[in-house]
Amino acid sequence: MRPKRIKMVKDDEVKYEEEVAVLKTALEDKNEEIEAMEEKAANDRKKQEDKIKCLKLLKEKLEVEADNDKTEINNLKRKLREQVKGKTIVDQLKEKIECPVCMEIPQTGPVPVCPNGHFVCNECKADACPTCRVGMADGKSLLAVTVIENIDHRCRFVDCEEFFPHDEIKKHVKVCGHRTVSCPSSKCNVKVGLSKLLAHLNNGDCSYDYPVTIEKASLIEKVSAVKTLNFTTSEKGRTGKSAPYKLNTFTFEDISFCIYIEKRDWLYQFSIVMFASEDECSKYKIEMTVHERDATSDDSEVSFKLRGKPCSIDVDKKEFHGLKIDGKGMEQILSKSRTFAFSVSFSIRKIPNSQLKNSTTLLITM
Repeated sequence: MRPKRIKMVKDDEVKYEEEVAVLKTALEDKNEEIEAMEEKAANDRKKQEDKIKCLKLLKEKLEVEADNDKTEINNLKRKLREQVKGKTIVDQLKEKIECPVCMEIPQTGPVPVCPNGHFVCNECKADACPTCRVGMADGKSLLAVTVIENIDHRCRFVDCEEFFPHDEIKKHVKVCGHRTVSCPSSKCNVKVGLSKLLAHLNNGDCSYDYPVTIEKASLIEKVSAVKTLNFTTSEKGRTGKSAPYKLNTFTFEDISFCIYIEKRDWLYQFSIVMFASEDECSKYKIEMTVHERDATSDDSEVSFKLRGKPCSIDVDKKEFHGLKIDGKGMEQILSKSRTFAFSVSFSIRKIPNSQLKNSTTLLITM
C-alpha cells in the first residue's frame, strides 16, 4: 500500500508542475499581448502627433491661399465696379486728373490745379502750369481728390499690373513683388525691381554664382539644414580699415536671401538679408556662427554666434543689423589659419503662427 501512495503523490506533483508550466506560458503570452498593445498605442500616439503637425502646416498653407484668393476677389470686384459705373466715364475721369508731366494719376491729395483748371501732381508741380504755362499759385482741387478716392489705382511699379482701391494701394506698394529695392552689395548702388534682384546679383559681380538651394532639416517643421561657408581673407583685407565681400545667395522653401559680409572702420559685420518685407522677416528666426575654418561651430576655440531675425531687403543697407565683430575678435579666428580663413555656419526656420507673439529678440554670444 505504501508504494502505491508514494506513486500517487508523485503523480500529483507532476500534474501540479504541468499546471504551473501552463500558467507560466499563459502569463508570458499575456505579457507579450500587453507589450504589443503598448507598442501599438505608442505608434498610434506618434501617428496622431504627426497628423496634428501636418494639419497645422496645411492650415498655414490654406491661410496663404486664402490671402491670394482675397486679392483675386478684389480684382474681380474692381472689374465688376468698372462695368457697373461705365468704363468710358471712369477712363474719362482718369484722363482728366492724369499728370501731364509724369503721365501718372495721383494716388493721394491734395492735387494742385492752375487758375485754368489744369491738374498736376505734387511731385511735378513747378512755378508754371505745364499745360497752359500760367502761374500755378496755391490752388487745390477738391474734385480731383474725390475722383482719386473712388477709382482703382494701378500699382506704380513697372512690372506690376495689379489694380487696387484707394484705401488698399498703399498697403500693396509696401509688399509688391516688383517694388524697387537697392542691391544689398556694399559696393553696388543699383536699384532694381525685387522680382529681378536675383538676376541682377547673379549676372553681375555682386555675388557668387546662382542661388544655392538649402534642404529642410525636418520633414515636418520648416527648418533648414545647417549650411557652412568658407572664406579666405587677403593680407590687404586683413590689415586694411575696410574690405568688401561678395554676397552668397540662397533659396529655402519659398524665400530667397543672401549672406552679407563687410569690414568697415575695422569692424566686421555679418548679416542675413531676406528678400522680403520687414513684416515677413519677423516670421523667421536665424542662427549664425562665425568660427575657425578647420573646426565646426561647436568645436571652434573662438566663435561668435547670433540668434535673431533676418534683415529685410527694404531696409537701407547701412542699417542692416547682424553680428558685429571688432578687429581683435576676428584676428583671434584668422590667426588660427595659415591663409587667414574663417567660416560662417547658419540655419533659418519659419516660426509657427502659434509662437509668433512669443518670438525672442536679437541675441549675440561669444
